[in-house]
Amino acid sequence: MEKFLAFMFPLLLSVYVQGVDGSIGVNYGTVADNLPAPEQVAHFLLESTIINRVRLFDANPKMLKAFAHTGIAITVTVPNDQIPHLTKLNFAQQWVKTNIVPYAPATNIVRILVGNEVLSTANKLFIVNLVPAMQVLHTALVGESMDLRIQISTPHSLGILADSSPPLGREV
Repeated sequence: MEKFLAFMFPLLLSVYVQGVDGSIGVNYGTVADNLPAPEQVAHFLLESTIINRVRLFDANPKMLKAFAHTGIAITVTVPNDQIPHLTKLNFAQQWVKTNIVPYAPATNIVRILVGNEVLSTANKLFIVNLVPAMQVLHTALVGESMDLRIQISTPHSLGILADSSPPLGREV
């Protein structure tokens, strides 16, 4: 139980409030030692918290299965290195067939995030392919009739916003 609480404390510190519906969610990462099994995490979130949204940093099959039939809204993140590949329709279709179709609708996948803070990276290949990858991934969801249930988006750091005071080209 002590390991479980040690895991949950940082997880709950990353709690965020999303939207006006009062949903509360967490980012669920797996880069650590001695993490509880995904089934334990899903059960804990469902039974012991009011958390009803979870962001996964990849399409981990064990995690996606663990959240089946919980009703918890799941956001799946596509890693940055997959962005250039997702600009090809056949790759995007296969990604959806492998990482989304087997789990939905039992797992309530509501969103796919393409990349993570891509515009903050120096990798031009990721940056120029971000929007095309999102468009092609949406097309792949349309092909599976999942486009009305699953949104496509991408997260960014506020660090991408430049200082705009005074506005560029204007003197005060």
